[in-house]
Amino acid sequence: MGLEFKIIQSERKELDKVTCDRCHAEIKKHSEGSWNPCGEPYSVYHEPHFDDFFVLDKSWCYFSSKDTETHRAVLCEPCYDIVFNDVKIAITNYM
Repeated sequence: MGLEFKIIQSERKELDKVTCDRCHAEIKKHSEGSWNPCGEPYSVYHEPHFDDFFVLDKSWCYFSSKDTETHRAVLCEPCYDIVFNDVKIAITNYM
C-alpha cells in the first residue's frame, strides 16, 4: 500500500581535498565540527564546504588542434586574481 522503498547499496563520490594548480595551496575545508555561514553546525548530513575556488573545465571540439582533449585547472582566489589580471571578464552581481 502506498509507497514502499527498499534500501540499496550505492557509492557516492564526495569532494575531499582541493589544491590550487598554480601555487599548490590547499583550499580550506569546513566540515563536521565547524560552523557554516548561517551559524549552524555542520553534520554528517551536509556535504563538506570549501573556501571558494575557481575551476576552468574545457572540452575542446572539432576544428581545434586540441580536439578530443579536456583541460581542467583549479585556482585559489589569489591565483585567480593574478592569472586573470589582464583578461577582461564580464562580471554579473546577483545580489
